[in-house]
Amino acid sequence: MISTLVVGGGIGGLSLARELTIRGLPVRVLERATQLNPVGAGIIMNPNAMRVLERNGLADGLRRNAWPYLVRETCDQRGRLLAVRDYRSLYDSGRLSKGALVHRAHLLDVLYRGVPPDAVHFGVVIKRVDLMPDGVRVDTERHGSFETDLLVGADGIRSEVRRRAFGAIEPVYMGYRSHRLVVDNVAGTRNFTEFLGRGQRVGLVPVSEKRVYVWTTFNSPRGRPPVLDSAERFRDLFGQFTDERVRRVLSEVRSPDEIISTEIEEIRLDRWARDRAVLLGDAVHAMTPNIGQGAGMAMEDAAVLAEELASVQHGAQPLDEALQSYVRRRKPRVESVMRISREVGNVGQRSNPITCWFRNLRIHRAGRHADKAMADLERLLAFPG
Repeated sequence: MISTLVVGGGIGGLSLARELTIRGLPVRVLERATQLNPVGAGIIMNPNAMRVLERNGLADGLRRNAWPYLVRETCDQRGRLLAVRDYRSLYDSGRLSKGALVHRAHLLDVLYRGVPPDAVHFGVVIKRVDLMPDGVRVDTERHGSFETDLLVGADGIRSEVRRRAFGAIEPVYMGYRSHRLVVDNVAGTRNFTEFLGRGQRVGLVPVSEKRVYVWTTFNSPRGRPPVLDSAERFRDLFGQFTDERVRRVLSEVRSPDEIISTEIEEIRLDRWARDRAVLLGDAVHAMTPNIGQGAGMAMEDAAVLAEELASVQHGAQPLDEALQSYVRRRKPRVESVMRISREVGNVGQRSNPITCWFRNLRIHRAGRHADKAMADLERLLAFPG
């Protein structure tokens, strides 16, 4: 029986472990952190991601502690409504699975509970990776060695598996940074609401009745983030947003220690598989967060790779062909989603007042063509597996 060793116990790695588990295939996950690490505050589970969870039996568990993703509103920095995307007709017709807005910790807990309790090993640091003709050997600092038929790197944008098995690849900085945090929903936000400013954006995403996930993006030179030594300075950074909902939510920030700040980067890697090693998720295609598809793409990767590995187990194809099929099925889809997300970010981060005015005008006009918008959303958000 083919064995799989997954490095990385985040969304992609745990998703693959779940997909292999329900197919009866053995899997072990090595995670560097000493416990589940819910960095990122909140997460948008788009319909394609929820479709993966419906197929692997975890959707109901996630939805029990999530907020339904029904409507997305786009506003300017003063709160004037530019466009509304209402997903309910696509849900009601069965063309898309119902999206969910959730705290990342809950998603990770659901995924973790979906795999055997002894499948995930925490606190494991990789020391060496040896790719052999018929398998892989992984040496660790304090947990001995592991031998496996297949090694999967699901260890994020700075993947150790990618570095050791595929060579050093530097992420591409996109010219802007992001903040993420969760606070009390004092503004009573009921829908995913995005505010477009000049070189900045703010998003309010309810993840429960009482809590809201707040994200920002802002243009910033690489390696020179703004100094945030107080909550007041954080609020001042986004002073152009005068809508009362934004101001009320940002007033809940008490300390900069509550805020996760990251550079927005991409990984652009042509080769996804080498010998008995393969990559998925951010390790091979880290993307901008502009359309909320990082988790969705990793989960789609996991479902497709598990299907291919199951076919090997059933004698339908050898392992090398299964890995080629995985790459062939996933790469065009991922590249398309990455391009769309990058373009959305380029438009959203415009800073010139005139180009921002034209951007907002185009968004407002495009919002009048609901049929086309719904068709575009269906193509993007339907899991094609």
